[in-house]
Amino acid sequence: MSIVDIINSYEEVKDDLKFQSMSSVRIKILIGLSEGPKRIEDLTELTGMKSSGIIYCMKKLEKKNLILNKKNYYHLSKIGHKIASELIDMIKTMIVLKNSQKLWLDHEIESIPYDLLMKIGDLSNSKLMESENEDLSKTHRIHAQVVLNAEKIKGVSPIFYPDYLDTFNVILNKNVEVELVLTENILKKTIESHEPESLERLKRLITEKQVKLWEIKEDVKVAFTVTDKALTLGLSSKKGMYDPVKLLVSDHDDALKWGNKLFDHYLKKARKVDLEYLNIEKTTS
Repeated sequence: MSIVDIINSYEEVKDDLKFQSMSSVRIKILIGLSEGPKRIEDLTELTGMKSSGIIYCMKKLEKKNLILNKKNYYHLSKIGHKIASELIDMIKTMIVLKNSQKLWLDHEIESIPYDLLMKIGDLSNSKLMESENEDLSKTHRIHAQVVLNAEKIKGVSPIFYPDYLDTFNVILNKNVEVELVLTENILKKTIESHEPESLERLKRLITEKQVKLWEIKEDVKVAFTVTDKALTLGLSSKKGMYDPVKLLVSDHDDALKWGNKLFDHYLKKARKVDLEYLNIEKTTS
């Protein structure tokens, strides 16, 4: 269905849209029932609303065939389930955009695939951390703390900080599993920055599959790390430069799943780095 068709069809469904969106009680009932059947008392406790108001709205929802009453337990119909799911996604998305609009509205988001942009509601439990003039390294320290507390690390990066190598070496001493997708320039810079002894150790860890490296040729505008415990994500500004003072952070399961899908997206585009590549890059640098 085209946009024109949708606009022309609006008149057919506008009353239904108004019915679903004009009552906060109805919305809360639909969302409350999305996790399973409930009695009136359960919904009263869940929503904090009076039972009289809930009963009144329940009757309206029943007439619309959105909920069903089975032995005083209220269930969502199949249509009700679909509507409740859409409402939840929309609310979660609005929470993300409201709480971290400085990141999403003022930065490049083209490096995030469309299907994951449509699911940014999964980041609704995230927090936007910002460095300030008196503490410009705040986000940098937060990211370092996330990776130092991890047992498994996956990341995509188009940026390089000299002290990343120190953090990287600390992580490797803890036998943490590391998977990194790096842009071409960052991969070369990372290898060149290793001392011969450190580079040999990196080769050994790649052989032992504790460390896995990939190279990606495209111009990536997002830098993120997803561990077994947290997700951190930063974006490039509209001018094309990575913004180091804004970092989205979350430890919620939904955010970790979202981050892993984003990693898989880039992994499919990347080329595995082998020991021969490391030898060539170091000797030709």
